Amino acid sequence: MSRIHGIERQVIARRLYAEHGFTALSEFLVKEGLNNEERDAWGAIGPWCMGGEYLPEVKEGEMEIARISMRSVMSDQISVRATRVPDGIEYRIVGEYEEDESWRCRLPFDTSKEPLSLGELMDLMQRSNQAGSGYPGGLFAASWAMMRDHYYDEADTIAFLSLSSPFYPGIQECYVDLAEKWLASEEN
Repeated sequence: MSRIHGIERQVIARRLYAEHGFTALSEFLVKEGLNNEERDAWGAIGPWCMGGEYLPEVKEGEMEIARISMRSVMSDQISVRATRVPDGIEYRIVGEYEEDESWRCRLPFDTSKEPLSLGELMDLMQRSNQAGSGYPGGLFAASWAMMRDHYYDEADTIAFLSLSSPFYPGIQECYVDLAEKWLASEEN
């Protein structure tokens, strides 16, 4: 299910599978990516259905280990991906606007010998930044700073991003804790 690009389709597929099993899933829901015609039809339901539908294809042997969802009009998505390589694991972080050089994400490290702990994964995301971001800091801090600068309250600032992962239970709680600590440090 983590290979399904669209977050809405992924959520629906997970719910149907949990409630009714494999037979409840349609080919459309579990399809990795949609073609232009399918994407247009799906997006006609509402812009929130587009979240993740423009993510780059998953490479051979690659898997999504975490997802950052934005509470934006089109529910923009960022995918954290890992691939086993001879010396360990290689990482990349991709978004839906990869063709735009200013969006490309620079990682503080892109390989590890062993799978990352939750803390190491959070560090990877927090220290990664977009080339053209107008805000300093990693993916999280740049978002929090943007929200703060546009006068959003603490709850909305934290809730603008949400994290999920089939491999890291507790990732959302860890994110909220980091956000609260960052916001508290910025007030001082």
